[in-house]
Amino acid sequence: MEFHISRQSRDRYQFDQSLFTINGNVIFANFHAVRLFVQKVNQKKDLVNFPEKAWKSGQVNAMGLIDEILHYVVDLYRQQKNPAVMDNAMDWLENHISKEDLDKALVYFTTEFPPVAVYQKQLSVQEYLDGTTDGRSNRSIALEEMVMLWVANKNTALAPYLELFD
Repeated sequence: MEFHISRQSRDRYQFDQSLFTINGNVIFANFHAVRLFVQKVNQKKDLVNFPEKAWKSGQVNAMGLIDEILHYVVDLYRQQKNPAVMDNAMDWLENHISKEDLDKALVYFTTEFPPVAVYQKQLSVQEYLDGTTDGRSNRSIALEEMVMLWVANKNTALAPYLELFD
């Protein structure tokens, strides 16, 4: 399971970099990893005075499942209906908001939610966006991740965890 975590949250909580996928999402291999992640966040909170602010592992686990399900739905759509759905979306956006504005949005997103290589300064944001991963353009991958992040931000059930990805 995976979901987005901003550069700011990564820096604040000093999460183990081995938790992150190549595209920069945190990934949990098992429930124990979720518990360790939640424990690290809860250690930075004033739970003595505000116990209601404690994060719960089950809810963070569910957040990861929601993201995985949404990615699965997009992947099924790509396989069954339109393999170029994100490329088509990029073309549409370039025609409706301009290529320059789309590029700015992709750079901003990739800066705020960097893939591992960008976060570790192995690649610049532009080098990453100009590349490919598993045969897909990284621009297309970034756009899909932006859509997933938008959906997560609209989900009121995730409100207690917005500090990770708002």
